[in-house]
Amino acid sequence: MSVTKVTKVNLSIKEKLDFLPAVASIVVAYVYALLTGLRRTERQAKSLSLHLGYALFRKASSRLTATQMQYILPPSHKIYEQHSKETGGLPESVDLGDGALGHWMGDSNADNVVVWIHGGGFGLPANMGYFKFYAQLIHDLEALGKSVAVFSLTYTLAPIAVYPTQLRQAVNCLRYILSQPNRDPSTIFLGGDSAGGNLVGGVLSHLAHPHAEIDPLPFRGNLGGAVMIAPWTLLEKEFPEMEVYSDGDIITMAVAGPWVTAYIGAGKRDYYTDLSTAPADWFTAFPVNSVLITAGGNEIMLPLIQDFAAKFKEGFENVELFVGYRECHVAPIYHLELGDVTKTEQGKKVEAVLAELMV
Repeated sequence: MSVTKVTKVNLSIKEKLDFLPAVASIVVAYVYALLTGLRRTERQAKSLSLHLGYALFRKASSRLTATQMQYILPPSHKIYEQHSKETGGLPESVDLGDGALGHWMGDSNADNVVVWIHGGGFGLPANMGYFKFYAQLIHDLEALGKSVAVFSLTYTLAPIAVYPTQLRQAVNCLRYILSQPNRDPSTIFLGGDSAGGNLVGGVLSHLAHPHAEIDPLPFRGNLGGAVMIAPWTLLEKEFPEMEVYSDGDIITMAVAGPWVTAYIGAGKRDYYTDLSTAPADWFTAFPVNSVLITAGGNEIMLPLIQDFAAKFKEGFENVELFVGYRECHVAPIYHLELGDVTKTEQGKKVEAVLAELMV
């Protein structure tokens, strides 16, 4: 099937020339992490390899702009095709229109479908860790007797497009799955991490309170469940940093301002972009059976996520917050990207909850 051409950014000469000093600073950060990482506290990564990986990502994401990273990183659909080739799978992509793509992993006729929206500050593509995570999820749930597939959304990255484009694409991704013959909403699960978790919240908000610029998506019944890994639901220019934080995460507060600016553009934040600011009764009509929110014990957004979960629970009772000890932001995915196949506590929790909810 032919698919929509995914737009990629062009860099100025200045931005291209900036790569050399940027790479030099990243190398320095790596060497420093190597020299200081042999002895680590519980507020740092569990292993030296993860410690070094965290340091690399922290420096790269804070030193390079989103457009620079988009320039050097393969787009999400190319990573999907690479994963399919490496694992012997047959890639099956769907043109969702409006510049968005959906990618099937597993049997598209499975009894259950997890619609996953990747994170990355709205500006970074899905890395290989995502597709390894999907494959692991399918394998482990099938081992428990569950028939499941993952449908992964490739949305237009910011600032190529700005809000509400990505939310519209996420809604239309779910619209496509709901339109499939004999697909009951109770067998559909929403999942997302970080910025993708934000979009999961935005989709649930749209289902209950239709966005003025997005077509409504009515259906009967509830979705089977939703998973929000480290959702970024308060788009302030600074994170409420943990007092005990000590380079145990993959992101820093330096990324917040640029990523928010790229995503919001000239628009205004609202309850769809900043679900943490919504009143408790905003959540009451969410058409989903239950919601799992996870976070890493060492991530700088932990206070934000804890506050969000408490607000959510005020208006929607069936919400659970789980915190993975000594884990970073989006650890179930980024650990796989860094080559660590040890299953995270958050990853185990996600699988357990989905297994309980699926038919």
